[in-house]
Amino acid sequence: MRVLVTGGAGFLGSHLTDALLDRGDDVVVLDDLSRGSRGQVNHGAKFVNGDVRSFDDWEIACNDFKPEVIHHLAAVNGTKRFHDEADLVVDVNINGTRNALRMAVKQKCKLIFYSSPESFGEQEVMPLSNESESLFPPAHLHQRHSYGASKHIGELLCQFEVRKGLDVRIVRPCNAYGTRLHGDENGQVVSMMMSSNPIVVHGDGLQTRSLTWVGDVIDGILAVSDAEGIEGEAFNLGSTEEITMFKLAELISEITGAEIVYGESNHGDSRRRVPDISMNTAISWEAKTSLQEGLSQLR
Repeated sequence: MRVLVTGGAGFLGSHLTDALLDRGDDVVVLDDLSRGSRGQVNHGAKFVNGDVRSFDDWEIACNDFKPEVIHHLAAVNGTKRFHDEADLVVDVNINGTRNALRMAVKQKCKLIFYSSPESFGEQEVMPLSNESESLFPPAHLHQRHSYGASKHIGELLCQFEVRKGLDVRIVRPCNAYGTRLHGDENGQVVSMMMSSNPIVVHGDGLQTRSLTWVGDVIDGILAVSDAEGIEGEAFNLGSTEEITMFKLAELISEITGAEIVYGESNHGDSRRRVPDISMNTAISWEAKTSLQEGLSQLR
C-alpha cells in the first residue's frame, strides 16, 4: 500500500510511519519540521519538507507517488499556542485539511482525518459521542478553542466530501501519550509533567482526562484505515480510564521525585473528558494498556 503521512515527523505521525513500514507499506512523509524532528522520521520513508497549506508541496509529495491512503495529521498543536497563536492554528488546520481533501479527490484515494476531543469544545456531558454537541464560548473571552473549532470545521469539510463520494474516515485520538512526545510548554500533559520539576497542576487539579498509550492508538488507526464499509464514520480512539490531573501528578511524582505545585487554570479547560467508544465495535478495537503500564515505559 502506498501511504502519505502528513505530520509524520511529529509524535503520533512518526509512530504511525514506523507501524506502516513494519507491515510493508510504502510511505512518504510530508512535514515542515515546525514541530516535528527529522530524526524521528524512519529512514525507510521518503521525506518531503513542505507546508500543508501549500498545494504545490502536496503535489511534490503525491504526484509521482500516487498514494492510496492519506493520513492527515499535520496541525498546529499545544494548548498554549491555541490562545497565543490562534490565527496560525486556524490557518494551518483548516487550509491544510482543505488541501488534504483536494488531494484525496485528485488521487481518488482514501483519507484518514485526525480530529480531536477538542472538537467538542466545552461540552461537559460525558461520555463524548458522535451525537454530542460541540459547545464553544464567546470568542472575546479567549481563543483556546481556535484548535477545537478548526477540528470541528475539519470534520464538517470531511463529511461534505463524503456526501460527494469520497472515502473519508475520522479518528479522534484521545490524549495520546508515549515516547517522542514533547515536554515543553506546548507539550501534552503527561510529557510536561514527566519533564518538569516542580510539576505544575493547573487550577484545582480535579479536571479529568482519559489518557491513551500511543501503541494502542496506532493499532486503532490501522484498524480504521483497513476496515471496509465505514466511509464517513468517526472513531474515538481512547481509554475510558478517567483520572484527575492531581492524581496524575501524584503518579508521575512517584516516578520522577518531582515536587507538585499549583498554577493558574488554562483558558477553557474542560472539567471532564471521557470518550464514548461504542462505535469502535465496528473495528474491534479498545485500549488495552493501563496508565500505570504506560507510565512505566516512560521512566
